[in-house]
Amino acid sequence: MKLLKSLFVLFVAVSIISCSSDDSNQYTLNNANLSGTHSITMLNSSETETTNVNGLDIVTVSTTVGDTFQVIIVFSEDGTYAINGEYRIGYVTTVAGQIVNEGFEIIDFTNETGNYTTNDSLMEIEFDGETYDVTLFNANELRMVTQNIYTNNGIDHLDVFEMRMTR
Repeated sequence: MKLLKSLFVLFVAVSIISCSSDDSNQYTLNNANLSGTHSITMLNSSETETTNVNGLDIVTVSTTVGDTFQVIIVFSEDGTYAINGEYRIGYVTTVAGQIVNEGFEIIDFTNETGNYTTNDSLMEIEFDGETYDVTLFNANELRMVTQNIYTNNGIDHLDVFEMRMTR
């Protein structure tokens, strides 16, 4: 019985030590950790425009949903990236709740390149001047979103874009 008790205490001690900290799961957002080949797994966007016409708000919503992803993004430690591949988007535009346009389109990338910077303290990535909030970053996955709210010529805009990638 004493041996069983000793084994139990050893098992509990090892369990506590191995689970005591999740610090090893923290992944710093920097060029070295981001570098490598990533595949896009999800892409969604929406653009909402609100126009006031004689005191009545007319809302136009355009949404896109990507699928059939065959896109590879290669991030280099020097702050450059290259995109190759294609995917399909489905799009729908509604005005005042009525569909006015819908369809599908193939998006193709052939060795398109650019620059990026990472900011771990703000959990942001900037691609060629456009900033994205990183909602998840680890050894296997990157998720990011951007949201822009602005008014142009009296029309209120809300644009949201979300993308997910895996290694």
